[in-house]
Amino acid sequence: MPALTGKVALVTGASRGLGRAAALELAAAGAFVIGTARSTRAQPSRPDRPDLTVDTTLDAIHAAGGMGEAVRCDHTDPAQVEALMTGIRARHGRLDILVNNAWGGHDDPGVPGGGAEVWDEPLAQLRSMLLAGAYSDYVTGLLALRHLMGPAGQGVILTTTYHTDEPPGWLPYEVSKAAKNRLTYVLGEKLRGAGIACVAVSPGWMRTELMLEHHTPEELAGQTETPHYAARALVALAADPDVARHTGRVLDVGDVARLYGVTDVDGSQPQWHAEHRGGPQDA
Repeated sequence: MPALTGKVALVTGASRGLGRAAALELAAAGAFVIGTARSTRAQPSRPDRPDLTVDTTLDAIHAAGGMGEAVRCDHTDPAQVEALMTGIRARHGRLDILVNNAWGGHDDPGVPGGGAEVWDEPLAQLRSMLLAGAYSDYVTGLLALRHLMGPAGQGVILTTTYHTDEPPGWLPYEVSKAAKNRLTYVLGEKLRGAGIACVAVSPGWMRTELMLEHHTPEELAGQTETPHYAARALVALAADPDVARHTGRVLDVGDVARLYGVTDVDGSQPQWHAEHRGGPQDA
């Protein structure tokens, strides 16, 4: 029997990249997966990429024999998230796994590109990243706890993030990811007595759909990984009855893979060390 049979999972930002892979891998492990995103078949965020919607993710789940549903939700809007949680409670009565994966701001069309010097950075850039990152996680996590997980004293909150670089990289990106990481730590500490673990995972350079659009095969050669590698790490953590031992921590995907015997789709176990980190990821 698959490890997560009978579990209900929510994956935010499930239209592409790691969110899509996480939804597919959780469903393959037996969970009923609720995937959310702003991009739907009726309202695609990228009309030129109709394959990148939460509906096409659900299609892939069903095609593989899994179970789930797709819900349009902007996780920066508390009202939409409140409605999402109320709906999950009405339809399923529980939530066992929350994957806070929704993130954006690096490709916001309303924010111009980064400056040549740090003082030239657009002032709106950090705000955009924080809203779509740590604030989105904050809103979704607290409302999930309020409506579903906290009162039941059950479940695990998993967050996709990135270990900040040394020396530091792009200023707004580094600050936004640091906020996500600190949120994981604080929630983990606050929930230690509630039976709810909070763990973040940091992937390496993933060959997501958008990375494949913007980089040549030569640039992506070497120590890169598919989004399914990190997604399988998330499944392993969600299935671990002793996941609380990791609470409040940010774990590299390679370390999780070694601990649980997880591999990428080609059977490899990429190890993404600090000296290989090349910059912002689609995660």
